[in-house]
Amino acid sequence: MALHHPLRTKDQEPTTRFYALQNSRAEARAKNCRSATMPSLNHLHMKDYQNVYEPSDDTYLLIDAIGLDIDLMDKSVEHDGESSALVRSRIRRTLEIGCGTGVPSVYLAMRLRYLDVHNATVSDSMKENGPSDSLESNNSVIHFVTDINPEAIRIAQATAEVNGIPTTEFKAHQCDLASDLFTELENNVDVLIFNPPYVPTPDDEVGSNGIEASWAGGTNGRVVLDRALPQIARLLAYPHGVGYVVVVDDNYPEELAQIMMSQYGVMVVPWLRRKAKNEFLSILRMTPTREFQID
Repeated sequence: MALHHPLRTKDQEPTTRFYALQNSRAEARAKNCRSATMPSLNHLHMKDYQNVYEPSDDTYLLIDAIGLDIDLMDKSVEHDGESSALVRSRIRRTLEIGCGTGVPSVYLAMRLRYLDVHNATVSDSMKENGPSDSLESNNSVIHFVTDINPEAIRIAQATAEVNGIPTTEFKAHQCDLASDLFTELENNVDVLIFNPPYVPTPDDEVGSNGIEASWAGGTNGRVVLDRALPQIARLLAYPHGVGYVVVVDDNYPEELAQIMMSQYGVMVVPWLRRKAKNEFLSILRMTPTREFQID
């Protein structure tokens, strides 16, 4: 969640030319990519935002990042030789940790459904006889979302419904991070989304199950994020799983990238990066380089 805090200090700047170059590339992508279209939130009222985080700059950058990868996957845009980390035929299960209103997962679901309908229409037009295979049999996706806040679960389910996502494809679980889903989703998540509570706060502000859980990040905004890192590595499907995680420079994203690679074999690069008010937001794109193993 975006709250006002200072721009990065000297010790938060990249320590290597490589990471500085990755940041520059991420800023260029963010500048040149198409702006994602928000799912409808017309079902929500101001009182709802007293209980769940209202989408803001971090949400917009997150769905822009997902949208760019989908555009590249679909080859509907060209972007300086970039390639998508997504493989449509391998997307069967997605997971958003800390879903709030559910916007990122619903956006992803809507884009995939549109892509499938478009491709099926094209396929039918190229066939002389018989319809294309059903979308249900070939391209069904189940979107899992979690949140510790019960109001977020209710609202995310409503967001999916008003935007035409069937309840059979959208499964909401009230739990801490992804703690209730390891049995079902370990090494099985094809797309993972996480907009964590990243604002630096005193550690004793972390851990509520109300709206404070959407922003209070503890020391360096990393208390919840550090707990989530091994779960992300454990959940992502190898070799095609992709994670999208929101960070700010206060979170020391270069250090996060080093931890994920050295401890879990997950490659992390800044995918999109944009200045929003008084902070630099980045979407880290995470891809496993090996199967996760519990030591």
